[in-house]
Amino acid sequence: MVPVEKSANEGSSHKQKKSKEKSQNGNDKPKNVLQRGGGNHSNNNNNGKKQARLCPGRDTYERMNFLYQASALMADSVPALSGSYGKLMKSIGKKATLRIEPAIKRTLCVRCGVTLMPATTAEYRETSQGNLNFVEVTCNVCHFRKRYRNWKGHKIHLDDPKSVVETLSFENKTE
Repeated sequence: MVPVEKSANEGSSHKQKKSKEKSQNGNDKPKNVLQRGGGNHSNNNNNGKKQARLCPGRDTYERMNFLYQASALMADSVPALSGSYGKLMKSIGKKATLRIEPAIKRTLCVRCGVTLMPATTAEYRETSQGNLNFVEVTCNVCHFRKRYRNWKGHKIHLDDPKSVVETLSFENKTE
C-alpha cells in the first residue's frame, strides 16, 4: 500500500518523538510511516500501482491480446474455437470500452469471429465497380463477405500521426 508520512508540524505524539530520537541514535528506519489497508505488506515497492495509473486497462488489453493470439493459432485446426475466442475478445473490448486497432479488426470475421487468414479461413479478391476498387474478403467458415475500399494514397485514420493522441507500449516483466 501507499506509505503516508506525517510531518512534524501536524502535532506529533509521544511515540513519534521517541521514534525520532531512536532514528537519530543510529536506528536509520523512520517509525513515523503509516500504512493503510489490511493487505499483504511483504513487498513495499509500488510498481504495480504506478503501472495501473499509467494504463488503467492494461489487464484487459493483455487478456484481449492473449485471446487474439489463441484465435490465430486455432484458426487452422479448430475454426469454431477460433471464432469463440475472437467473439470473446470483441465482447471484452466492448464491455471495458477499449478500442481495438483497425488492422486487428480487419483480421476478424464480423459474423463468426474467426481469424481471417489467406487461403485457410478466408479468400481475398480484388474487385472493381466503375472507378472504385475494392478488396473483398470472404470467410470460409460462415461465407460472410466484407468489402474494403482500396485506392491510392488511402491511409487509415490511426496511421496519421496527427490523429494519435497517445501510444501505449507494454513491456514484458522480466525479474
